[in-house]
Amino acid sequence: MTNPYYPEDKWVTVNGLRIHYLDYGGDRTKRPLILLHGLGGNAHTWDKLAPHFAETHHVVAMDARGCGDSDWSQDGYSVQQDAADVGEFAKATGLYPFDYYGHSQGSRYGMPVGAYFGEYVEHLVLGDYGPMPDLSPEGRETAAKRQASGAATERPKGFFSPEQAFDWHRQADETLADDELWDLVKNTYRTNWDGILIPKTDPEIQWLNGRAALKEGEFLWDSVSKISCKTLVLRGEVSTVLNREMAEEMVAKMPDGNGSLIEVPGAGHGLHGENMEGTVQILREFFAS
Repeated sequence: MTNPYYPEDKWVTVNGLRIHYLDYGGDRTKRPLILLHGLGGNAHTWDKLAPHFAETHHVVAMDARGCGDSDWSQDGYSVQQDAADVGEFAKATGLYPFDYYGHSQGSRYGMPVGAYFGEYVEHLVLGDYGPMPDLSPEGRETAAKRQASGAATERPKGFFSPEQAFDWHRQADETLADDELWDLVKNTYRTNWDGILIPKTDPEIQWLNGRAALKEGEFLWDSVSKISCKTLVLRGEVSTVLNREMAEEMVAKMPDGNGSLIEVPGAGHGLHGENMEGTVQILREFFAS
């Protein structure tokens, strides 16, 4: 599906940081849809999904603090801070009441968004991540595989040219088309003072992979119990990141029957990246409810 709207780069100052976002356009008389990426990602990860909602929503995608073209934070990257960025972003831009779809780390941010900014949210989608990492045997195996894969394909600290970055990513993932790889290079790296391509993401964010995320678990469970808007826990049918037991517990803890659970057929943690058609259909039906 092609996008009839080219995303426009925009910035807004939120909580003392200059936050970058992509405005995909769409019907500006309709409800805004705010999209938030996973850990270390950027707003362009939504380039394929956003066009599917151009006729029903005014679609925007944020770069979380420390990611993409948003400012790095000297105060850290707690889930409370990122959630506050979403709420204040909506107020600063006037993009509310809004629908929200956060995937992976964006799901973690969505829990306190629903708890503390719920009056601005019409529909909240928490995409395949819970308050705590999946500690089941399958979840632990997935985490171990990710660590092993990361060690085996450790990314260089920088590249001397876009072509060198392209070649490295081609070796890391042979499934991507050339144009997708060039987009990946363009959106993932910036040129530093020495002319070297280095990642845009603040390296401090890596701490969210372990101890920092575990410390936030109690706060996130409490946030789930305070969500005040209609909420969908969206799980990949074969996900080993969010197990079904935890997903069901999340729904059970949401007050006033606000929560529901749907699984994307055949998809793992990637959701729309693994089953775009199925994910879009589920989202459309939920946003219309």
